[in-house]
Amino acid sequence: MSLIHALFSAINVTGPILLILALGIWFKHSNFVNDQFVIVANRLVFNISLPSLLFISIANKSLTDSLNPKLVIFGAVMTLIIVAALWLIAPLITDKNKRGVFAQCAFRGNMGIIGLALCINAYGDAGLVSASVYVSFMVILYNILSVVLLNAGDVRSQLRSILKNPLIIGAVLGILWSLSGIQVPFLISRSAEYFAHLTIPLALLAIGGTLNWHSARSNQRDVLWITAFKLMIIPMVTVPIALLMGFRGTDLGILFMMMATPSASASYIMARAMTPYGALAAESVALTTALCPFAITLGLALLQTLQLA
Repeated sequence: MSLIHALFSAINVTGPILLILALGIWFKHSNFVNDQFVIVANRLVFNISLPSLLFISIANKSLTDSLNPKLVIFGAVMTLIIVAALWLIAPLITDKNKRGVFAQCAFRGNMGIIGLALCINAYGDAGLVSASVYVSFMVILYNILSVVLLNAGDVRSQLRSILKNPLIIGAVLGILWSLSGIQVPFLISRSAEYFAHLTIPLALLAIGGTLNWHSARSNQRDVLWITAFKLMIIPMVTVPIALLMGFRGTDLGILFMMMATPSASASYIMARAMTPYGALAAESVALTTALCPFAITLGLALLQTLQLA
């Protein structure tokens, strides 16, 4: 595939996401939607529509066909290595007290929304199934690592909160249903699909409406470093190692896009609740989200030109 053709192909993957994010920013700026809409939309996505998407994309598929243990294990091991490296490197870049927030924002990507949207656009239903299973396992790991990084006081309470996470519940129910071999009844399946179809557009609009640019200079140096790690350094380290491990095609594309997703909104929520550095997390989410489509477009175009993904 020529570079120009690959570039246009990559734009078709990232362009719709950038457009909906931009509409979310514009709708909020023009007061077409307000803060209450963003709050309710985020709550609906987190508690209902995204769990429905994870459940229905897994439940009606054979887990033996959709589960790729090598992909999940590689993603988990790379995440642990990345988090350990960030924990050691962070004090060389920022205030030692910020290292937990810095590391969390640099490793924790928005896989559940932007990651899944990218995989759907790039690989269709096949990409959605593989990515959903991957996300199901990684969400658990991400939450545990975030609690550890932020030194949450009541670890037992935080672990209970993780187990009650709607995304984890939806994914686990989908896995258990798939293992049962029973077809999801049409009434449940179609209802879940209706909610699932809400997920990507509603979530992207809400993310756009949430982005805050007002304090973007207060932690400028730290935010730029986080952005460099999240969108450039981590994907550039992960992809060559994945190639050495034999990943190609859809699996390599999923790994690249998941690793290059912008900092997750949950990073800000946890940082605000557990540390005095919520502003750093909010600014990191804003900048990485704004630049993510451009970084992923270039990376995906390069992989497609080399016929690797």
